[in-house]
Amino acid sequence: MSTLTVTTEDVADFYSLEAEHLDRADVTGWLDLLTEDVDYRVPIRVVREKAGKPVESDFSHRGHFMWENYGTLRTRVLRLESEFAWAEQPPTRTRRLVTNIRRRDGLGGDPEHDVRVLSNFAIYCYRGDSPEPFVLTGERDDLLRVVGDDLRLARRVVYLDTNVLGTHALSIFL
Repeated sequence: MSTLTVTTEDVADFYSLEAEHLDRADVTGWLDLLTEDVDYRVPIRVVREKAGKPVESDFSHRGHFMWENYGTLRTRVLRLESEFAWAEQPPTRTRRLVTNIRRRDGLGGDPEHDVRVLSNFAIYCYRGDSPEPFVLTGERDDLLRVVGDDLRLARRVVYLDTNVLGTHALSIFL
């Protein structure tokens, strides 16, 4: 398979499979969807007031809610599956909605093996017996890589719509 044969349906199927793994708390299955050189970032949104102008939003190049590689993601997955994942007791139940999937071919990566994709998401998070979800929304800028006959996530930058998480820990994957 090369990017010439990667269809929009293949990309949508990848995102559906990823959401299924994460919403079923199959973090090991999700880890199998990543390349070993994955770069996974969630930069912090910085809001600055400008005199006489509306608030301008931007993202930090130095501050991140998460900045992970395969090794650190694997460590997080092992911890989530252990008895020591105290931030996840009881486990967060999630429902992911991935929409507005847009391919950006030719804008990053190796054109023979990589597909750049932008997508919007909403993740509904439920903790304990609370009937009110905590909702995270934003945009993801991904680089999907063809490995054998499958797509794998090689890079993800998550741009959250909020600048304050409003939760005690970011223990889920976006």
